[in-house]
Amino acid sequence: MPMPLSEMAVSPVKSLFWDVFPPMATRRVYCTPLYQDGQLYVLGGCSETGLPLDSVEALDVTSQTWTQLPPLPTARAGAAAVMLGSRLMVMGGMDAQQNPLSSVEIYNSDEGKWERKASLGQPSMGITSVEKGQWLWGSISH
Repeated sequence: MPMPLSEMAVSPVKSLFWDVFPPMATRRVYCTPLYQDGQLYVLGGCSETGLPLDSVEALDVTSQTWTQLPPLPTARAGAAAVMLGSRLMVMGGMDAQQNPLSSVEIYNSDEGKWERKASLGQPSMGITSVEKGQWLWGSISH
């Protein structure tokens, strides 16, 4: 027997729409997007020639302006990223030979620089990470 829908289950949204953001400085595919506190970060990816990128750009969603951040220490595509407070952590992905990476790097926005951290236990690409409280959970495929 079907359950009746309560009025609370019906969305009050009457219309949905897409926002168009200004273009990034660097064209890329297989990049890693990350959003927090009005900032959309786009890390790495592959260039038009198929090589991994080390470039990082951040869009201030309110002002609609892109900022170039310091480059990743390791060019990568298909990486995972997560925000840890004001720090941005990127891990795994693939290199120019399409080999999985084990490197982990953290961008400290207060200092404006990247720092290498202990590597993953094994090279990994196509991974996903989620921050939950004080813990970092991951799903790994390699």
